Amino acid sequence: MLIHRTMTALVLFFVTCFLLFGIPGVFKMPDMVFVTMSWLLCIAAVYELTKMYKFNIISQIGLLSTITVLLFILYFTPFDVSQLVRIISILTWCLIIPVILFWQPKHISRAAICGLAIIIFVPAFYAMVVLQGLFGSFQLISILAIAWVADTGAYFVGRKFGKHKLAPTISPSKTIEGAIGGMVFVIIYLLILKSLNVTVYLPDYPAVFKFAIILTIVSILGDLIESWFKRVAKVKDSGNLLPGHGGIFDRIDSLIAVLAVAFAMIRGLI
Repeated sequence: MLIHRTMTALVLFFVTCFLLFGIPGVFKMPDMVFVTMSWLLCIAAVYELTKMYKFNIISQIGLLSTITVLLFILYFTPFDVSQLVRIISILTWCLIIPVILFWQPKHISRAAICGLAIIIFVPAFYAMVVLQGLFGSFQLISILAIAWVADTGAYFVGRKFGKHKLAPTISPSKTIEGAIGGMVFVIIYLLILKSLNVTVYLPDYPAVFKFAIILTIVSILGDLIESWFKRVAKVKDSGNLLPGHGGIFDRIDSLIAVLAVAFAMIRGLI
């Protein structure tokens, strides 16, 4: 299992780098290719969510079409909608998702699934394409790596030292020790980036700790809400496309949370 997880993670990492950077010195991937692939990733994860909850074909098409139209409007609108997206991101990940995880409803309506899919995936897509456009591919991948580092640190520290369950009714394998380990890994990672002065979103060392603490917590929330979706739907994985990782949603659950909140932080809402 660990070998499968590692190999799949490496493949996804290199695919992401290819989409962001192309082949250095040979060609750069056109922006519309990156935007299109981001849209496909988003749609694939939402489709998995509809499959988990057994949406009929009409409901699936309706939700996927709605999200596609919203993404299209956000990307091509001549107006600045970034403030609205940032507010939605903060409300989603600092209020709505924590409330759901606290109460842990045993059932969820399809209408609620549609609403959650919109506020979870649409801001993440917007944040991804805007951050890439504003700051470039390297800055974006350094932000994405926060989720990867947090997940890796939590996994290994949790396996070695984990004793106290973080959310036993949602994800029994997650521990408080693992969460702390993930945060420490992220702090070290961001300290290295800051010491090398290679990021535009870490102006000083206090920002390192602010980003590390907030985004590690948000990364965990992204993982937990996806686990809650699966627990309510009574499925093990969101899909089976990625060996060792399940489906697309399984792989990007933390990323979408980190992207949305990092975008709000960079633009000064937190």
